[in-house]
Amino acid sequence: MIIKRKNKGKKKIIKPSRLIILIVLIASNTFAWFIYATKVNTGVDVHVKGWNVTFEAGENQITNEVNIDIEDVYPGMDDYEYTISAYNNSEVSATFSYVILQARILDDVYVSQEQRTNLGQQIQQDDLTSAEIQEMLEDDYPFSITIGITDSALSTGNDQEDFELEVTWPYESNQDALDTQWGIAAYDFKEDNPTLPSISITVKLIITQDAS
Repeated sequence: MIIKRKNKGKKKIIKPSRLIILIVLIASNTFAWFIYATKVNTGVDVHVKGWNVTFEAGENQITNEVNIDIEDVYPGMDDYEYTISAYNNSEVSATFSYVILQARILDDVYVSQEQRTNLGQQIQQDDLTSAEIQEMLEDDYPFSITIGITDSALSTGNDQEDFELEVTWPYESNQDALDTQWGIAAYDFKEDNPTLPSISITVKLIITQDAS
């Protein structure tokens, strides 16, 4: 006995009239999308603002990460000054800041928490933040290392703001015991390390665009 299988479905035949309507609808939608897209694209006037910021120390242009070396420190030394100028030649105002990445004072080495993060390293228990290192450099030695910027706001039109570092160690600092202790330590360090600077500080200068 032969069992005939029923067809599960019948082929649908599209009438010519419906096919014509379908083609007209597709063409109309395509044309409408083309007109819409054209209006959007031609109706937006985009101006890309220039971004041009430079750092200079003296007559030399430098990168945003700089190592500052002070060869010798001793009581009564001439004040040491180092300036980096930031110029904003852009059409966008900016904010100027900095981070201390690392500082070495004779044999004492400090790596900031920010630097550990930059290097992908785990922050150590004794690591200080950039702000804490700056406070220590200003207050914890008989000499003073002051760091700062003239203004954090960099306006457009070739505006200039300066990063400044200064080291002072007056001969009469009213800290005779510390002057003697660190004066001897500085002398011994240079005797043992004649090619190394007494103080070395690495900073990262940061300029970010302000929201427009």
